[in-house]
Amino acid sequence: MAQNTKQQAWSYLAGKKGINRVRVYEDGKGGPLLLEWQEPVFDNQGLAVIDPRTGKQETKKKRRSLPGSTSRAEAIKTAEEVAEKWGNRTVGGPVAAPKATGPLTLGYLLDLYFAEVVPNKKPDTQRQNDTDRRMFLAYFGRDAVVERIGPDGRPQTEIGRVRYNDFIRARKDGSIPGFAKAKGQTIKNDVRFLRAVFKWAKLERDDGNVLLLRNPWEGFPDPPADKPLRQEMTPQLHSVLVEKAPNWRMGIVLELCRETRRRMNSVRQLALEDIDLAAGVVRWRGEFDKVGKTRVTPLTRRAVDVIRRAVARGQEEGLEGSPWLIPAQDDPAQPISRVRLDHWMRRTKREQGINIPRLGYHGEKRAGIRDPKFRRLDPAVQEELAGTTWDTMRRVYDYVDMPTLQGAIALLEADDEPAPRQTRRGGGLKKAA
Repeated sequence: MAQNTKQQAWSYLAGKKGINRVRVYEDGKGGPLLLEWQEPVFDNQGLAVIDPRTGKQETKKKRRSLPGSTSRAEAIKTAEEVAEKWGNRTVGGPVAAPKATGPLTLGYLLDLYFAEVVPNKKPDTQRQNDTDRRMFLAYFGRDAVVERIGPDGRPQTEIGRVRYNDFIRARKDGSIPGFAKAKGQTIKNDVRFLRAVFKWAKLERDDGNVLLLRNPWEGFPDPPADKPLRQEMTPQLHSVLVEKAPNWRMGIVLELCRETRRRMNSVRQLALEDIDLAAGVVRWRGEFDKVGKTRVTPLTRRAVDVIRRAVARGQEEGLEGSPWLIPAQDDPAQPISRVRLDHWMRRTKREQGINIPRLGYHGEKRAGIRDPKFRRLDPAVQEELAGTTWDTMRRVYDYVDMPTLQGAIALLEADDEPAPRQTRRGGGLKKAA
């Protein structure tokens, strides 16, 4: 077989693939030098052109010849300079478009927000913001005018109160293409995202100008938040779920959620270095906490026992080298995943015939907070121990069950002397002085 003896032409790559990649190369061995790069595409109004399949800005390949006297070293320098020009682009996302002329459209505004603000957020938040962006663009359209200046010099918008109400109804009905029905809190979070974009657009930019003169949704009422009645995680249900758990990790998470009154996400990501059993304290890292606040709290004796049991089970599986209290099965370098825990919960409920929606790990936190003894504590103490504001505990977690109501009726109907007057404090009751 004849061998391919053709020599490869010289080439050099600058920048990073998908961000600002620039290529300089010879057009054939010893041929003229060419510069090649991807340039973002804008329409005739200066708005970014988005690929409907990927939701990313389209790019177009550009190429130009370098002067015949250019050396390879000079070509490399030119490639690096062009790569630096496009270095402000985000991996896989939109690029900052040139300043638009005419009315400010929703598509252009979101492009800027995702180029300047979203890259600085946490990965999970970035993904949620991207979902919100696609949803709002699917409903309102990229060309929906957020603000234009009318003949009288006053700002006008095409997404005012009428379209705001229509969006909320469409979100509830599931009539937005590609998006299912949603309830109160989800819709409220969606609205909160776009309001944050509008608020950001009112801030003064580096050139001294603002994108928006007014927030078109300012003052509109929030969508009503749903407040479904959560099934109480009774001691009986708790025992069944712990005892029948297909893996000891699920039982440990359930018990610690109940005993520490912390969310599953914080419990599953407890690091061994954050636990001091000798002192009986634990550090809850802000990076794993919903409100992002790091706190150090004492542990109950039962919580200490549960933690010791988790450490012993890990040692039985040879996981002493893992930094986590509850390591993942297949990768001890990582904590047990939320997906695996949710899978075990669904499986256990199905096998035990527990057909109660929304009953899971968060029910344990809820049960711990609803403990009458805990609710008698000072509000500030409750907040520190549970990692949740007292107002949220009062609005969301408070629940009066039937036995408590029956006891109250019995007390009211008692024939003996009147009970001492009670006053509320910290969500609980105490005797008046």
